[in-house]
Amino acid sequence: MEQHLLSNFEQILTNPTKSSLKPFSIARSLILNPSTTDQTISSVIQTLSTNPQFHLHHVITLLSEIPILRPHFSATIIAVLRSLSLTRPDIPPRAAALALSTLLSLPPPPDSDLVPSFSEMTEAVFLSLCFGSCVPVRHRLLLEAEKFDVRPSILLTVFLGFSKDPYPYVRKAALDGLIGLRDRIVVEDRGMIEGCYLRGVELLSDAEEGVRCSAVHMVSEWGKLLVANSDDKSKMDLSDALFVQLCSVVRDMSMNVRVGAFNALGKAEMASQYLLMQTLSKKVLEENKFLGEISGKHLGSRALSAAGAFLHGLEDEFYEVRSSACYSLRMLAILSSDLAEKVLGLLMDVLNDDSAVVRLRALETMHHIAVSGHLKVQEMHMHMFLGTLVDMNSSIRLTSRNVLRLIKFDNLPMFKLAADSIIHSLETYPQDEPDVLSVIFEIGRNHGSFAVSIADETFSQMEPFSASNWDFNSSRTAAMLTLAISARLSHDIQQRLYIIPPTIFSYAVTMLGRLSNGLTEVMDRNTLLSYLSHCSSSTEPHHIEAEDDLATDFNCHILVSHVADPLELHDKEYNDVKLVLANIAEIWKPLTKFGCTSELLMALRCWKEELKTRITDSHHSSSVLTFTLEYIVVVKLLSKARWHVMRPLDFVYNKAGDVGYILRKLEKKIRELRYRFIGLTKEEELHIEELRLVACTLRLSNFDPHFHESALKKLLIYKETSAEHSRFVAELMKTLEKDESDTFRFREPLNLFSLKQLDLSRNLRHMRAEVEIQDNDWLNPVPFVAGLPVGIPLKLKLHNTPLEAKLWVSMSRSKGVIHYVFINLKEFGGCDEMREFRFIAPFYKTPKVNSFTLVLGIGMECMCYEEVPCFRRHGPSHELVYLCKEKQVFLSSVRK
Repeated sequence: MEQHLLSNFEQILTNPTKSSLKPFSIARSLILNPSTTDQTISSVIQTLSTNPQFHLHHVITLLSEIPILRPHFSATIIAVLRSLSLTRPDIPPRAAALALSTLLSLPPPPDSDLVPSFSEMTEAVFLSLCFGSCVPVRHRLLLEAEKFDVRPSILLTVFLGFSKDPYPYVRKAALDGLIGLRDRIVVEDRGMIEGCYLRGVELLSDAEEGVRCSAVHMVSEWGKLLVANSDDKSKMDLSDALFVQLCSVVRDMSMNVRVGAFNALGKAEMASQYLLMQTLSKKVLEENKFLGEISGKHLGSRALSAAGAFLHGLEDEFYEVRSSACYSLRMLAILSSDLAEKVLGLLMDVLNDDSAVVRLRALETMHHIAVSGHLKVQEMHMHMFLGTLVDMNSSIRLTSRNVLRLIKFDNLPMFKLAADSIIHSLETYPQDEPDVLSVIFEIGRNHGSFAVSIADETFSQMEPFSASNWDFNSSRTAAMLTLAISARLSHDIQQRLYIIPPTIFSYAVTMLGRLSNGLTEVMDRNTLLSYLSHCSSSTEPHHIEAEDDLATDFNCHILVSHVADPLELHDKEYNDVKLVLANIAEIWKPLTKFGCTSELLMALRCWKEELKTRITDSHHSSSVLTFTLEYIVVVKLLSKARWHVMRPLDFVYNKAGDVGYILRKLEKKIRELRYRFIGLTKEEELHIEELRLVACTLRLSNFDPHFHESALKKLLIYKETSAEHSRFVAELMKTLEKDESDTFRFREPLNLFSLKQLDLSRNLRHMRAEVEIQDNDWLNPVPFVAGLPVGIPLKLKLHNTPLEAKLWVSMSRSKGVIHYVFINLKEFGGCDEMREFRFIAPFYKTPKVNSFTLVLGIGMECMCYEEVPCFRRHGPSHELVYLCKEKQVFLSSVRK
């Protein structure tokens, strides 16, 4: 049958009188059939390469699919494609572009003297195709321009030129290319920056919606770069010009453009207070109130452009625009209390919006204002805000309660109104009880005297001789008892002098289970029981001094207990973690075997979201919970990578670059599991090590050989040191002894791999770092002298970091250029649980610019990994895992 198909294919294709797609369908069936012999495939390649006169595009398409399934034909395919695309002047543009793109995706053969395909992609070939008559090819090349070996200066000129192309999708691709180029290169020519910015401004009035959307993004990004490269005198004026330019787009006819404009406004770094106030009023404000803030010649025009910009956004007919406007209001609110007050008034009206998305975004903005310390809710707004506590949407109720935690009440009536409202929400939605009790406890501690007043009223109604018919098993009782407990533990020490009747604490003991569920962040069940038992047994309420001492002792006991082991995992949470890990191990093998990857990812996503609800503060989250969440991410990435590698026929839809990205991310996450958690048992270490071997094997199974050497090296190291082998590992060790040219040999051990159940111990400790760069932002940069070293003052707090850990400060101006500074922990005090100290990190290569930004991180060497040669000289000799999120450091040149 195979020979019959091959004969028909050659006969039809070599007949010059016929031109049909039938031979290509025959060839495709032969190529995709895994049983087809290599001899037949060689014949197909020879026939296609010697008869390309018909449908050259289809010929190249078929040739590009062969090395995906049969990597050992890569060298042959590279030679054929080079001859077809680079030596034939009559090749159609689409076929040439496809051939060159395929050459870029193919790895160079290891035992060949062919020049790698990247060297063939010269600027001349790229430019000739871009300036050709075929518009789809031009569009595709602009979209994939970063893959080609073209100098950034040439690429910048090409993008600028095609931003005025007559075809809108080409203009959009050119603008997107300029936006991406701005993030990849360092542009110091102010004229070039200004030219790119003005081109974006020009295209804000383009007739096509997609072009205008990209133009908004480009104006925002290149405008911020223009401001950063200007001197201090013109910085504010340019910032105002950029802000006004974005404000002028918020009335665009397109909904997507308006959304992009508000998103860009939310990222604006600074603007004069006059313009910010003007965006909140449709009426032009008086000039004399802001005299000197903005140049008089521009005041009128800029005020008209900015007038009521955010009001238009909040009144927009599309909820996407209203939501984006709410988000961008954060930028205004954090600048001053006056702006925050006006923003808060607008947000209160938004709380009546029909869209739950908009209401939620408004509350998130209010929470952002509260964190910045500018939230002051007036009495006239209280009813509107408290109404969100009984919203039908659970996310809205949760966010509203988080805002309530941060509100400072000025008088008892407002506090009582808030307490009654949150208790009413508890009665309406009893499923929210743990979080509601936590909120009541927190606001009670922050307002001790108000909580005492309400507790006194509650006690009079709860007494047996009272005429009221009090329900001792109700949600209201649990809330009132929580409020009484919080008053006794108020942050204000004077409030502890108030006498809380011991009877209230006796009632609280009977509801210990419900109360402890709401106070898990403050104290555990046993501590709460001890505290309530002590308070309920007091028979001398008037001995205030003794009462104060005991209360203080208990308060300190609770706080010390919490600080000493903030990562302790409670039984319920630990059982939830064990259940999730057991479920993952149970469903992983059958779902991956039958190709149900989407269903598996959906289940993992649901479990992850469920566990995340247990964490309310990332700084005080359980180490076991944190490990489990990271482990779920590893399983998700492993499932995606396995699906990509084990289903090569879907390469058309899943590119090799995606597989490489997933594998790199997977290996990074596995390193973090192994080295950012201490206290791992031997079984847990072996489990993680086996996951690392699976990742290496997936790399070797992938047709991209760039990673073969490092992955194979890791496997050989494991083979020499490992003593315990699973079925997967045993088969993998045998595979390493087979023919090295066959990459498909690694698929057999992958089929044997099965994810085992992971039993976590409670002794895990999460290594993390907190970095604070005091008084540093774009308004208060670190001064430096160009060409001389500059010291970056850091305040570091290290959690669960052993003394022998090798820590490095990494600082970078651009991608790929990183400066490392070693931190010797032996020079600083503290213990393994927490070390807190100050450190000056020197940065030597200061550029000759007015200002620049450093990206700073704290990394730890993975001592068990192999050495990295590129680090050996002036940095770490092993791979790093980072203990914190990257921080930005703003620096400004010293003026004479």
